[in-house]
Amino acid sequence: MRWRAVFCAVFGLVLAMTVNGCSTASRAGGSADDGGPEVTRDVRTLGVLGDSISLGVNACAQPGECPAASWVLGSDPAVDSLANRIARQTGRRPKIANGAVSGGTVASLEQTVGTVVAAKPQLVTILIGANDACTANVAAMTGADEFRSTYAKVLDAVLDGVPDARVLALSVPNLYRLSRLGQESPEVRGAWSQLGICGSLMAGAGAGSGAPQGAGVRQRVDDYNRAIAELCAARPRCIGDGGAVHAQSFTESELSDIDFFHPSRAGQRRLAQIAWAALAKAS
Repeated sequence: MRWRAVFCAVFGLVLAMTVNGCSTASRAGGSADDGGPEVTRDVRTLGVLGDSISLGVNACAQPGECPAASWVLGSDPAVDSLANRIARQTGRRPKIANGAVSGGTVASLEQTVGTVVAAKPQLVTILIGANDACTANVAAMTGADEFRSTYAKVLDAVLDGVPDARVLALSVPNLYRLSRLGQESPEVRGAWSQLGICGSLMAGAGAGSGAPQGAGVRQRVDDYNRAIAELCAARPRCIGDGGAVHAQSFTESELSDIDFFHPSRAGQRRLAQIAWAALAKAS
């Protein structure tokens, strides 16, 4: 179908590199079978802060959460999650302290971070921001200053609450290309409209502004990613991804057939590879 080709060409949400880029990242990051990142060798409890992506939403055959297919806490061998990789590396599967919620925003992390901290994890992953920018309309997006302030509180809650913990702070997926997809594929735009997905991307930039559709979302996500990178860099036990998640683009097989928005099992696997490479680079 035509929309499929368009979708894969322009959709930059979340996860995959070009074929060569993926291979390079995988080699640079190593694998659990090669000994794995040094920073994960003592992980007995893995904390998870995030949204529907971290819960594997729409990654399986039926709509809804599918934690087994999560890039971070899943058990599906086809995904090879961080939890699976750590289990292979250490000989024991880590306990999971889950603070991810479907539809989660940076504000929701403030509500769940306490549960994660109480579990005293050695590693906490944060993947958040898509729902802060992907809202019903542009006005509803989380402000850049608010995002920065709240994200800083969440980081400090983990790092101060668990003095030995490390945090993997992943960048926000590139949502801007969604607007181009919606413009070029009526089928996909119709599906998103019916499901209520990301109205802020479909909104115009304003009469006479000269800015393309979705430009406000692009700028806001850039603001979020700048905040994540700067806040993480200022904290010694925080590991960033260098913008790797934001730089990815899905292939057709890495997209959910349910909503054409969330990653499939293959997409979740790609995100696990990116996260593992970031951890290995920090070792």
